[in-house]
Amino acid sequence: MIEDARTGAKLYARNANGALAPASVLKLVVAATALRDLGPAYRFTSRFVTGQAPQGNAITGSLWFVGGGDPELTSADLQRAVAAMRASGIDRIDGDVIADGSLFGPDEVNPTWAADDLEYGYAALTSAVTMDGGTAQFTITPYPSGGAANVRVDPDAIAGAVVGTIRTTSSDAQNTLRIDPLPDGGGFQVSGLIPYGAPQKYWRSLSNPTQKAAVALKAMLVKAGIVVGGDASVGTAPPGGVAIWTRESRPLTAIIHRMMVDSDNHIAEQLLRSVGAQRFGVGTLANGLAAERDHLREVGVSEAGSGLADGSGLSTANRIDASAVAAVLRELVSGPDAAKYAALLPRVGLDGTVHVRDLAPDALGRVLGKDGYIEGVSSLAGYVKTAHHGVVIYAFLVNGWEHGLDSVWAGEDGLLAQIARY
Repeated sequence: MIEDARTGAKLYARNANGALAPASVLKLVVAATALRDLGPAYRFTSRFVTGQAPQGNAITGSLWFVGGGDPELTSADLQRAVAAMRASGIDRIDGDVIADGSLFGPDEVNPTWAADDLEYGYAALTSAVTMDGGTAQFTITPYPSGGAANVRVDPDAIAGAVVGTIRTTSSDAQNTLRIDPLPDGGGFQVSGLIPYGAPQKYWRSLSNPTQKAAVALKAMLVKAGIVVGGDASVGTAPPGGVAIWTRESRPLTAIIHRMMVDSDNHIAEQLLRSVGAQRFGVGTLANGLAAERDHLREVGVSEAGSGLADGSGLSTANRIDASAVAAVLRELVSGPDAAKYAALLPRVGLDGTVHVRDLAPDALGRVLGKDGYIEGVSSLAGYVKTAHHGVVIYAFLVNGWEHGLDSVWAGEDGLLAQIARY
């Protein structure tokens, strides 16, 4: 589908109202909803809270890590916070270390996601206290003369138990290493062979990410020399607690730009829960989807034949039509922030996941877009700054392609170049 961004006039349409799986083009919907509900300057806030102010060198009660859903929070951020606590003189916490992820409600798994995806970083679970994209980073270092490779997990303790061995083999051998979640969710089993060479990194999704955040934070505190008398647990911070550390994220627009350029699923899912929390008080999956549906209705999109299952487009259950995608894109550039919002998308043929598209040289830099790909689905949608007729919106959704992606992409890239010359 192709239309004029100013007037909405249809320049070309084919099956524009056929609801199809959009893959990551669906991230346009969660981005638009977040910009409306949270605002472009919104910043996520993470805090350490105590029941009362520290007494001398001690926190006499528990320490709560209160999450605000920041999708870019890292373990390094928390390690710096812990270092600052230690530098201030605190060397003892008498109570527990408690992760408060209540903004998003209990940890939950999207029931429409494929079971085979759930262990990988691109399908990480959400939590208001998530860090490092909801993943544990495994660094596997081959042993110089063969034998067991070294397995390091960052941050410490977040993965739980790590059992098994990865053996080092010759540099020209096949890599057969595996990192599999234990059936009880309490850790991972490593196995297989790694060829001799440079260290390799792998990311795995965490079950029960809120509890794992508490475990990781306690380990950081102990490593920094702070004695913790209690356990790592999950709970809600007391009202009126004392904040002893606060961190604000980058503005929402910067986070959305990263999501678009990298097609980051975890950012999209965190944003989905955040708009659910903003509109309904708690950021459950159901509330996030309801906020998205409200936004689609507000821009004139009919729900007939469509269905939303997540914020990232990973689910094969998502259905939306090209006209709905175009409506979202049109709404984003209908106000005073039009140029800023359009620039949240990467330049097709140059940036991020869309850099692989092969546009004609005279079209480079003038086509902005978000792509999507899951098995059997290819999508691309965005804006074209035409040579003579202003901005044009395009939305290409392809399902069940039969002749290979090369032919699909070549046709789309050629059409975008023609539009750019329009």
